[in-house]
Amino acid sequence: MKSIVIIIFTWSFVIVNASSDDSLKLFRKTEVYANSNFNIGSTHLPSNFFKKLYYGGQINNNDKGNLEGINNIQRSGMELDINIGTKFKNSKNDYGWYINYQSLITAGGKYNLGLFDLIFRGNTNIDEQLLLNTTAFHFRNHQLLHIGKFFKRFNAGITLGNILNESNGKFGDQDYLNFTNPYKWIVVGNPEIISTGNTSHFFKKNGSSFGLDFQISNPIISNKVNFDFQIKNLGIIYLHNNIKSINYDTSFIYSGLSLNQISNNDSSNSLFNNFSRGNSLENKILITPFEVNTNINFRVNKIDFYSGLYYRFNSQYLPKIYLRINYFLRNKFRLGGVLNYGGYNKMQLGFNSAIEQKKWSANLTIQNLIGFIPSFGKSFGIILNFSWKVS
Repeated sequence: MKSIVIIIFTWSFVIVNASSDDSLKLFRKTEVYANSNFNIGSTHLPSNFFKKLYYGGQINNNDKGNLEGINNIQRSGMELDINIGTKFKNSKNDYGWYINYQSLITAGGKYNLGLFDLIFRGNTNIDEQLLLNTTAFHFRNHQLLHIGKFFKRFNAGITLGNILNESNGKFGDQDYLNFTNPYKWIVVGNPEIISTGNTSHFFKKNGSSFGLDFQISNPIISNKVNFDFQIKNLGIIYLHNNIKSINYDTSFIYSGLSLNQISNNDSSNSLFNNFSRGNSLENKILITPFEVNTNINFRVNKIDFYSGLYYRFNSQYLPKIYLRINYFLRNKFRLGGVLNYGGYNKMQLGFNSAIEQKKWSANLTIQNLIGFIPSFGKSFGIILNFSWKVS
């Protein structure tokens, strides 16, 4: 990561200084920007649960959320998205080039509440069949380099990626668990899991990716109402080394082991004969976790309204709907609120502030104010944006 950041800023410095040459006078405006997004949350778990997982501590019943029905679908996850980039803009017209480094780390799961209870509370309270057909999870760590050209109303580019980690798993449509009593289990499972880890080499990784970026921005009705639509990193992932895969189809009834069976290794080990993991020699091709973002914004006097939709593919991510309202306290300062629903969370009420100066601008968003109370709020997130017009 450090090497790529150094390359971006070195390139920016060279372009800015070289632009004094008459042959490069077209690109005299340079802007450096950085933005980061950190969010952790759940549809049913308080933030205190994740805090204790990270810092340590005893997880009590209050940290495990409420019992709402074992087959209710729940989501939990985290995302860390860091971007650092530069724009080189034409001095007379609204077009130019951009280069952006993105570090994307996400982890998420979609599951029935009963599966969580089975792990953290045991199976004594599970009195009906537990479905697994919606269960899926992922963990990823990608390094992405975006390069492209922007115009007044349109951007287009490519994304090149190093895949440090990529793990995906899901169960089959007919998979389930049944507990007729604490000692008798009926298990039907057909999970598919693939995983690839990191290497010690900076450039030679276990996977690569290639994607396309696209953005269009146009006014609607008048210049006070604008529409924006963006697709980011739409393409393929090519996993080519050190791929671990699990793919089995098994079903069995377990009703406890007698003392003789426990002492007989052949009897007890026979339960696990169908569970296996191995390294796959076959290359894997996956669709990238592309992002879709669309919003409409309009201004009425000193109030800005933003409404939109955001989604990330193959991330157990519920499409996020948001509404943001900003009030201009002064010409350069805005203050407002954010209302979100979706992602890894349910309803969130947040806070937004922004300041714009002649050479620089900054934005701070707190995605969920209740998240400051870890034992009550079910999510916490913060977004930071900064840009600086170098020349």
